[in-house]
Amino acid sequence: MTHRQPFHQNLKTPISNKTIESYGQKMESYVSVPIKEEFNKWLNDIFQPTYFLTVQLPDNKKSANLDNAKEHLRNIMKAFEKSLMNNWNRHHLRFIAFAENGISTDWHFHILFNQGKFIEQELQNAVLAATIRENLPFYCLKLDKIDENMLTVDSYCTKEIKIYWNGKFDSDRIIFSECLFGL
Repeated sequence: MTHRQPFHQNLKTPISNKTIESYGQKMESYVSVPIKEEFNKWLNDIFQPTYFLTVQLPDNKKSANLDNAKEHLRNIMKAFEKSLMNNWNRHHLRFIAFAENGISTDWHFHILFNQGKFIEQELQNAVLAATIRENLPFYCLKLDKIDENMLTVDSYCTKEIKIYWNGKFDSDRIIFSECLFGL
């Protein structure tokens, strides 16, 4: 795979959960590892994330419905981006969010992005501004710099992606920023 070559799976069109039965059961982990490794290689080579943002929805916004949780995520990330730049629609900070069910059935998100021209203090200020603007408890947004532990972050983000025997995977848990904002 070259540096600019896209990942071979179409991630813009999620594989509907309605067809899970036609794909059979989830793959054993030893079979799905190569597919996740290929996705992680694409992520690192093309997207090159430098920061990891964890978004926990507060109790009054928690939802077991992924669409509702995505709407809350959209509002939070919109506030985050507005704090970073004036015309955020034109100068969008691209990110990839991974939706995950925690111990409960409620959704939370792990977001990978490349900081681009922004310094860490600007990103931390944007986290604080989004927390205030959205009236969130301080535990809801946690920003971490990605360093030599990148493989750990990759595995953490892709651990709940279901890969089926035919090599396709359930990509509805992968949310590109352009799709979230309809850009």
